[in-house]
Amino acid sequence: MLRQIRSRFAARQRGAANAAIRKLCDDAAYLGIGPVPGPVRVALRTYHETKWKMQIIAPLIAIWVLKLVGSLAADIAATYAPDWVLEAITNNKSAPMTTASGWVSFFYAIGLIIVSFLVTRKLCVLVSKVFEIRSLTFERVQRWADLIGECAETVRAPHMRPDLHAVSMRLAELRVKGARSMRGTVPAFSRRRPELRTHAKQVLATLRAAHAEFDVDRKEGARKLARLTLKISDRYSQGHVGALLDRDEIVETTRRSEALHLALMAAVMAAAGLCIQFLQTPVSLTVAAVVLCAAWIYRSAASAGLAALAALVPLILPGK
Repeated sequence: MLRQIRSRFAARQRGAANAAIRKLCDDAAYLGIGPVPGPVRVALRTYHETKWKMQIIAPLIAIWVLKLVGSLAADIAATYAPDWVLEAITNNKSAPMTTASGWVSFFYAIGLIIVSFLVTRKLCVLVSKVFEIRSLTFERVQRWADLIGECAETVRAPHMRPDLHAVSMRLAELRVKGARSMRGTVPAFSRRRPELRTHAKQVLATLRAAHAEFDVDRKEGARKLARLTLKISDRYSQGHVGALLDRDEIVETTRRSEALHLALMAAVMAAAGLCIQFLQTPVSLTVAAVVLCAAWIYRSAASAGLAALAALVPLILPGK
């Protein structure tokens, strides 16, 4: 009995994988972007055949991480936070958002959710590597295949109103951003990380430029976007996260303006001043957090960030 159930379940997973591969091959053939590479077919099959394992493991990891992060946050708050902040966090009754306690409780909950999500994501990636559950790794290949399918539908019905048949780029773009972390071919603290982040931004700009061509020629724009997406899927499946597209295909991106950097730095300093004044956070801890934020905002231009930090300190933190 158990063997029959297992056999039927495995057949169902294989059927889902075959259907996904068949659909992608049909869409690629209709768009005329060439045959689907073997690594992409393997990635889709791996995703569908191991997806159920991660669907069982991920909620268990999330529950455990949420309890662990909540316990650690409560211990840190009990040690360093003022009494009124600790009372706002531990109070079971929800305070109104018009009070400081309400805002503290709200941001505390948001912080717990964000940190728990990031830790859960990393642990799921680690578990998928250790136990060879690659559904989380190749899930983005399925999302890119869905984008190719939307491009094929656009070519099949070119006269349909764009607002009724729009191509959604949001999920595909998110999967490009996290490709360097989820593939598992680059260590967490590798020196290649900044270069891979820059390459991901260039790939995103290229996809957006191809999407913008829909307004000029919807069919050709859809074919170009699908061709680029298929190449990204192939390169990612092979582990080439630093070469998702060729250099001659990449659109040059512009750096963020210095005005935006300065505005972000001023906002961080203002938040630090409010934390010191109302939350009574330790000055040394707050300054260290501000320096880390400045290093993240300016990245390679660290000297400019330190100069902006030195100029803003006496304005926002008087007497410092």
